[in-house]
Order: sequence, then structure tokens, then C-alpha cells
Amino acid sequence: MNERLIVKSFGPVKELDIVFKSITILIGDQGTGKSCIAKLFSMFKWLEKELVMQRQKSSYYESYNRFSSMLCKYHRLESFIKEDTYIKYEGEKYSFEYDNSKFHIFDNGGDIMLLPKIIYIPAERAILSVAENKSRLLKELPASCDTFQDVFSDAKKNFKRGYNLPFGELHYEYDSLNDTSRISGKGYEENPVKLTHASSGIQSALPLCLVSEYLSGKILEKEETKLSKEEKSKMEKQISEIMDNDAYTESVKEIMLKKISSLNRYGCFVNITEEPELNLFPKSQMGVIQSLVKNNNSSQGNKLVITTHSPYTLAILNLLIIAAKTYDKGDEETKKEVESILPVQYHIGKDHLAAYSLNEGDDETPYCKSIISENTGMIAKNDLDSISETISMEFNKLYRLYAKSDKQ
Repeated sequence: MNERLIVKSFGPVKELDIVFKSITILIGDQGTGKSCIAKLFSMFKWLEKELVMQRQKSSYYESYNRFSSMLCKYHRLESFIKEDTYIKYEGEKYSFEYDNSKFHIFDNGGDIMLLPKIIYIPAERAILSVAENKSRLLKELPASCDTFQDVFSDAKKNFKRGYNLPFGELHYEYDSLNDTSRISGKGYEENPVKLTHASSGIQSALPLCLVSEYLSGKILEKEETKLSKEEKSKMEKQISEIMDNDAYTESVKEIMLKKISSLNRYGCFVNITEEPELNLFPKSQMGVIQSLVKNNNSSQGNKLVITTHSPYTLAILNLLIIAAKTYDKGDEETKKEVESILPVQYHIGKDHLAAYSLNEGDDETPYCKSIISENTGMIAKNDLDSISETISMEFNKLYRLYAKSDKQ
């Protein structure tokens, strides 16, 4: 299912109405609200999961201004709320609305959704590489960094045989005895270096790639959720009541038990990533984006949200879309050729991508617009080339002046 987010007058966000698909891209200048939107999506997905798991009642979050003081505060969004702020999120199981300083939760009905394992990967992640053994330095960072640090720590321990980065022929290994990460491979042939001494691009990309690979793998392993003693007791009581009720047929019991089981097992991975291109050369950006898409494709129901400043990200995504389109239409020989260039695990299927450009907004340029072509399902060429066209226009103007002055 595609979730919908409507926002008016919230921090830098002026007005938008967007749909989140399997992969959603937000691109724009600094301060246009990309991260703000991604954080709202992360917050609502988490809240929906909490309600599905029945950890709290809706009334708990609707009361005592908890929307601002608890939910928004986690991502440091509480100061973004204005008198005329309006927010509405339409999820799979629940809808949420903030209007006239009041927060309301609505049950959409229907079956229980796949329980998501959610991670917000902040742009500040590189600090976790630099301060690998100095967690006290992270106190001033957002709470999402603290959460991410915990998952990063688990991911490092999980890859006992190491991990190959998706670029540069580089290999990562973790020394659990000394709590130290090292990078080896191209450029580090003679001696592996500590992650704290590696390039800024590696320090930024390694936590992102390692955690994404780790969590997508947890979904494939059908990892169970961590339940409190109270939650375990409640679940055992529910199971006992179902099994002891002779009014239920065996098939009905099976269906009811499956529903309870779905609340105790993760079914999909929601990966919300800020600026995967940080400090990376375009070729390395491609490796990271492909890795994220591969992880997203590994299980049905997974979602990937990316905020970016890089037009290369758009070009890479178009490459993955055209690969899928060519593969789907081609004969066996064509399919083999496509596979040799770009394996299916990296493809983005038709209608699986949403992409939005955010601008400061004026009378001629809307604040938020979709940059997907309705005809091709790909990112429109005009939007893909807009930045290079601006640079080219300025270059031509200056070159004409240069040529003119050279003749004088």
C-alpha cells in the first residue's frame, strides 16, 4: 500500500500532498524540508506500529500534547509547529491528523499490516565512525543518532566474516575483542586501517550500508520482536483462550493464531536514509544506491525513503528503472544481456518509484512537485538536467563576456 502525507505550514514545509511508494526520493536545496518530511514519515510509521502492537492506546498519544512533547521531540521537530500547522498521514492501518493544535488518530479498519522494522539513518552517521569508542561525544546529537548507534553496534557484531562495501573493492572487518573496525582492500593493500582513519566517504557510507544489509537480512530471517514480560504474558493468555475455545474451528484458530504471530514477527523493512551520497564520488554513489535498492527488493513490503542533494542519485535511479523495463519487455537473449549489465536484484519495477523536488517556492515554481514522467514512469529529463542546464547557461554567458573582452 502507498501511504499519503499532507502537510501545511510546518517548519520549512510550505504545502505538499505526496504519496510514498516502495522507493521515495526527496531532492532539493538545503533548508527546503526534505529531512523534515522524512522524519514525519518515520514518526508516523513508528506510531502506527506501536498501535498495531497494542503497546499503547490511541488516547495516550492524543492527550497531554504528546504529539509535540514526545513524538515530534524525538526528531527535534517540536519547534516546527505553528499556529496554522496542518498534518495528515494516511497509513495502512491508521490515519493521523494534527489540526487546530489537536492530534487525532483514526483506525482505518482492515487486516493488520506487516510489522515494520524501521530505521532512520541520519546524515550525522559519519560521527559514529569517527568516535567509534567515544559514545559520550554523541550526547548532543538527535535521538535518532542514539538509536542508529545501537543498531550499528549490533550490525558490526553480526558480520563476523566481514562485509564488502559496494564500491572501491573495499572490505570491512570488526575486531570485537578490541571493539575496533578496520578497512582493507584497494588503497589499503599493505595494512588495514582503522575506520576512524579511513576517508570521509567510507566513514559515511559504511554505517549506512552495513545497517541496511543487517536489517534487511533480519526480515528474511523472520526476526521476532522484543516483547516485555507483560506483553509475553498477554500473548500467551490470548493463545490459550483461542486454543481452549471449542466454538472455534481448527481453520478459524489457525487464522487467529497467524494474526497474533504477525504481531510478534517483523514482516518488512522501512529504511529512511538521509543523503546517501555524502562525501562520495559519483561512481561510489552508484554502488551505495544499488546496495540500498537491492536490500529494499529483498522482501515484499519493504520501503526505502531517500533525501538527497545529488542529481546523480536521480540518474542512477533512472538506470535501474530502464533496466527493469528492458528486462520485462525483452526476449530471453535480451534478459541475459540486461542481467550481465545490471542484475535483477537492483531493478526498480514500474510504478514502484515516487520522486519529488522541493523548492523555496514562488509564483512560477511550486514548492513541491513530482518529477516522475507519467508516460515513462522515470524521472523526467527536464528535471534530471535542470541543474546542469543552469550551470551551462551561466557558463555560456560568462564565456561570451570572456570572448568579448579577449577581442578588446
